[in-house]
Amino acid sequence: MEVVNAHCRKINEDDLERIMGWRMMPEITKYLNTDPVLTIEGQKKWFEKIKADEQKTLSEGRKNFYWLLEVDETPVGFVSLVDTDMISGKTHTGVYIAEKAKRSLRLIVDIQMNLYQYAFEKLGLNKVCEEVFVANKGVSRILDMCGSKREGILRSDVCKNGIYYDVEVRGVLKSEWEDIKNKMQYNYIEFDE
Repeated sequence: MEVVNAHCRKINEDDLERIMGWRMMPEITKYLNTDPVLTIEGQKKWFEKIKADEQKTLSEGRKNFYWLLEVDETPVGFVSLVDTDMISGKTHTGVYIAEKAKRSLRLIVDIQMNLYQYAFEKLGLNKVCEEVFVANKGVSRILDMCGSKREGILRSDVCKNGIYYDVEVRGVLKSEWEDIKNKMQYNYIEFDE
């Protein structure tokens, strides 16, 4: 198995301009719910919300976790667990790798598997959810490989530039995690607390 030297570190203010640029790249926004036009002022407000959210405990309601993905100490993408809710025991994943030169199937599988591991083993959640545009066949195949199950389709759920897109709802349960983990080889990736 190819070893990927990856690490997920907390976002800092110096990352905001880079993340803003990535988030507005057409190849990134193609399969995201929005095509934002971001400003550095808006990014700073978002970062202040992140810092405030980090101070919350999981028992205080929904919480978001955001990391910058680094490969060989180079920032390459964005990783998140959002709407983490301890009452319902679930969270939603988000991943994009903006730097083409660092994209690989191995890296994407490693990130997804480590997000599951973090959610189930670190946070003690019951379910990890994903929502993927039906048209995004590549990500659906990767999630299939990682053990995520298709749960349904939200028809015409997202409208972008006057076009409606169907969204596939997916998930992995804690009760499925041990079996998935034992069948799938993946590299451990450290997530900063």
